[in-house]
Formats: sequence, C-alpha cells, structure tokens
Amino acid sequence: MKKTTDEILWQRYRDADQAAFTELSRRYYRKLLHYGLKFTPNVQLVEDAIQELYIHLWLYRNTINQTDYVKYYLMKAFRHQLFKMFRKLKTTTEISEVSEFAFFESSSEDTFIEMESDRIANSQVQQLISTLSPRQQEVIYLRFFHNLGVEEIASQLSINPQSVSNIIQRAFHKVREMWPQNPIVTYAS
Repeated sequence: MKKTTDEILWQRYRDADQAAFTELSRRYYRKLLHYGLKFTPNVQLVEDAIQELYIHLWLYRNTINQTDYVKYYLMKAFRHQLFKMFRKLKTTTEISEVSEFAFFESSSEDTFIEMESDRIANSQVQQLISTLSPRQQEVIYLRFFHNLGVEEIASQLSINPQSVSNIIQRAFHKVREMWPQNPIVTYAS
C-alpha cells in the first residue's frame, strides 16, 4: 500500500477499503497536524480536528467525490473542520512559528556547523515571517511548505487568485525590506 498513489487509495477508500483509508490517514496525519499548528499552538485541538475529519470522511465516503488532488482536498477539508471547531469553541487563533531543520549526515564537526548555520538562518527567516500578517503567513506556508499553486490556495481560502498573488508579493516586499545586510553568519571558511 505504501507505493500506491493517493488517487488509487482515494478510490479504494471510497469503495470502503479500510486498509486504503488507514494508509491515507497515516500518510497525511503529520502534514495536517503541522498545518493545524500554523493556526493554533493547541495540539489537542488540532488532533481532535484531524480525528473529526477522518471520522467524517469514513462515515460519508459514499457521498464524497473522486479527486485527482487528494492532498489539496484533505487540507481544504481539514482547514474547514478546524475552523468549524474554532467557531464552536469561540477560540481566537494565532499562527505559530514553524521550525523545520534538514541536514545531511557527515562528520560531527560538519554536522554541528550545518546545524548551527541552519539554526541561525531558520531563526532569521522565522523572525521575518513573524512580522507578516496572519493571512500572509498562511499563504506563504501553503505556497512554499505545501507547494500549492495560486489557484489551489485561492480556492482553499475562498479568495480570488489575484488576491493570493498580491498577498505573496506584499509578503516578499516586506521581507526584502527587513532582510539584514549580512543575513546568515557561517562558521565554515
């Protein structure tokens, strides 16, 4: 099942294949969790929203259409579920910071240098991103962390594509204005 495409799994899930649904759930759990944590630091609330979404998907599988964009469908449905829960709880939300590190294995000294450089760069980028409006942060997150296109983002946020492009351009302009002269200190010579 792990090498089966999302689209095939989706079709099997719609045909009541529990193994396919389990694989889709496993495949997207972390992505949905990470996306939800962009709206609130309340991990329990985000996990509950994921669970509610999965229950809804399973119970109403007969009425759910086929899609060629499973990731997009799940993210949009999850966002809807999360905001539905926010409305129920009357919770105000904040987009929290993201911390993602990626590095390659090498010598311990090289690894330390890379980690320190990554930490500094990540910190600087996070500082800049935190100056953006919540809407700009969400659009940047969807565009660059989930590789969604402008049309997909527009549909997910219920705004027009030109607005998405404008939000991205304004965010880039603001980040460029605030970018430090020497953005990343490196320790390697």
